[in-house]
Amino acid sequence: MSTTCVWMRRFWCEAIDAFRDYELRIQTMWLTILYLVGIFTLLVAAHELGHMWVAKRFKMKVEEFAIGIGPILLRLWRGRGGTLYTIRAFPVGGFVKIPGMMPDEEHLEGSFQSKPLHARFLTVLAGPVASVLFGFILFVIIGMTAGLPSLDDRTPQVRMVMPDSPAQEAGLRTGDVLLAINGEPVETTEQAGEIIRANANKPLQLTMEREGETFTITITPREVDAEIDGQPRKIGQIGVMWHVMRKKEPFHQVLVHAGLMTVGMSVAIVDGLRRMIFGQGNIHEVGSVISIASVTNATARLGLVEVADFAAKFSVMLGIINLLPIPVLDGGYLLIFTIEALRRRKLSPEAMARVQMAGLVIVLMIFLTVFSLDIYKLITGKLIR
Repeated sequence: MSTTCVWMRRFWCEAIDAFRDYELRIQTMWLTILYLVGIFTLLVAAHELGHMWVAKRFKMKVEEFAIGIGPILLRLWRGRGGTLYTIRAFPVGGFVKIPGMMPDEEHLEGSFQSKPLHARFLTVLAGPVASVLFGFILFVIIGMTAGLPSLDDRTPQVRMVMPDSPAQEAGLRTGDVLLAINGEPVETTEQAGEIIRANANKPLQLTMEREGETFTITITPREVDAEIDGQPRKIGQIGVMWHVMRKKEPFHQVLVHAGLMTVGMSVAIVDGLRRMIFGQGNIHEVGSVISIASVTNATARLGLVEVADFAAKFSVMLGIINLLPIPVLDGGYLLIFTIEALRRRKLSPEAMARVQMAGLVIVLMIFLTVFSLDIYKLITGKLIR
């Protein structure tokens, strides 16, 4: 075979491989968009359903139940009581429209402001509670259908690569499979973890498999402080979460696991917020829709179960974040109602308007800050992948 034929054959093989890689990227992108829209839709629907359900229990008039924000795309139906169910243009939020929510609105019969304090308080609280409860329900559904995480996993597969970690710097990705460390075969995630923990600041040669191809990288575990068996120790970490196999368990164990996951997530989020407030956190603990899309893209490669697990955790986070005492968030309204209860009278419409404007400015500043951090992480390659 002539040199020209060999060159042409190699050229076409590389071209076909490049096209297949491009096609796979496009498919993954559309799958990520589909998952992202689905997650936002489900989580917003659950949150707003909590608000609406309690509002109707207190005989409040609910004019609209909207998924998304912006112009109306679809008017789905008008339910009993006159509630219009709609889908709006941008699937990044939603709302329940109840007359009397705004300070300058008239306090008509059936309006929000016409109801007693406890009714208004519980109606607002119902949204975050519904988000946390929906996260719990998702954990239960995952446990019943796919099983609970098991330590019997025999495949050390990367589930998530943490940003700004040795693993990310070395180029590891979600879905990579660990075959060997320093030439010695590795069969379980526990075995891999033990070797990594015992080799802080020591270069390790990892043999990995990605999409059927084997490659080798050198990675140095970062030394961190940890508590093992009640004793402080220094261990090595490379910044990966390993994929775990799931195993069917009895229903009561699924409920216990779902409860522990929900409570654990709630405590972790509160602790993360505390560390951020006191300057002990880092930029990778906050993120805008860019970070959410990045995590969704990473979990999409592992299948629907991992996406559902992420959605459950995201729902719990949505509920806890909404309890922050910032006006325009649910927690801000709850703070205002608490102040009203202590003062034994409502805030004036003028005072309420000023408080809401201040809250809107605070939320806008937080959004711009977090979005700017995400742009920085995107440019520097420090998003989760």
